[in-house]
Amino acid sequence: MNDLQIDYFMAVATNLSFTKTSEELFVSQPAISKQISLMEKELGVKLFIRNNKKTTLTKAGELYYEFFREYKKELRDTMYKAAALQQQDPEVIHVGFMEGWDLAEILPEVLQRFHDKYPNTRLAIDCCGVKELTTLLLTDNIQVALTMKNSLTDFNELYQNTVATTRKLLIYSPANEHAGAPDVNPSDFRHEKFFAPWEIVGKMITRLLATYCEPYGFTPEIEFVHNSESVITCVRNNMGVAIVDDWVWCIHSPTLRYIELEAVDEICVTRMKEGVNEQTLFLTELLEDVVRSRHS
Repeated sequence: MNDLQIDYFMAVATNLSFTKTSEELFVSQPAISKQISLMEKELGVKLFIRNNKKTTLTKAGELYYEFFREYKKELRDTMYKAAALQQQDPEVIHVGFMEGWDLAEILPEVLQRFHDKYPNTRLAIDCCGVKELTTLLLTDNIQVALTMKNSLTDFNELYQNTVATTRKLLIYSPANEHAGAPDVNPSDFRHEKFFAPWEIVGKMITRLLATYCEPYGFTPEIEFVHNSESVITCVRNNMGVAIVDDWVWCIHSPTLRYIELEAVDEICVTRMKEGVNEQTLFLTELLEDVVRSRHS
């Protein structure tokens, strides 16, 4: 049995769905099923009951779920204590943020205050898309994240605390035909292509973009590209437009222009509700405090 099998088991046990776990982890369902089968063979018990309608944990599966959840928590705590006692390499706590966000007003204070409290623990920064942030949280590859609250509606196992809001902006190139108009309106871009970063949750993104554009009387034509950087590159080169948060750094670039939309979304600090150590709890409260003080 290995860590990969344990991570797959914990993810399926949390979701109670092989299909949903496959989408979250970007791994094929047969690959996950194979690792679970190997795990069941080694343990000598069935972990899940599967039928056409749902997946549930067996009694043995429930026991192992509780065991591995405690195991991960105890392992993190033990690693931290051992490193502190022997002055070995410091423990690393991973904190995740949305890719493209301007964190210059947040990170310096967070890093300094965390170091003052835990000098033997290092913070590592991971920036990625909303779906990847959630997946990394659920698999314990990051411990705390600052992300969009609307991406966490289906995850009751995650602690979520709203700390700020973000205004939605429509960004476009100065070379766009509407750039020189005196009163640019979002409806002027109804015939433009709207770029968005590709996600497994494409249907959710499509629904959100339609909601943002609804007050202006149109449904956007959406083209998905690889990531947020690809979105910005396409817009800068006047290949279309995009809707972003007012937290992104790119809105300060002279190669882009933007107009505000009516839509406002919530930003929240999130982590697992259970099995977290002292450093993770402190980082959660610290991030909440700093973000609120900078964006109140």
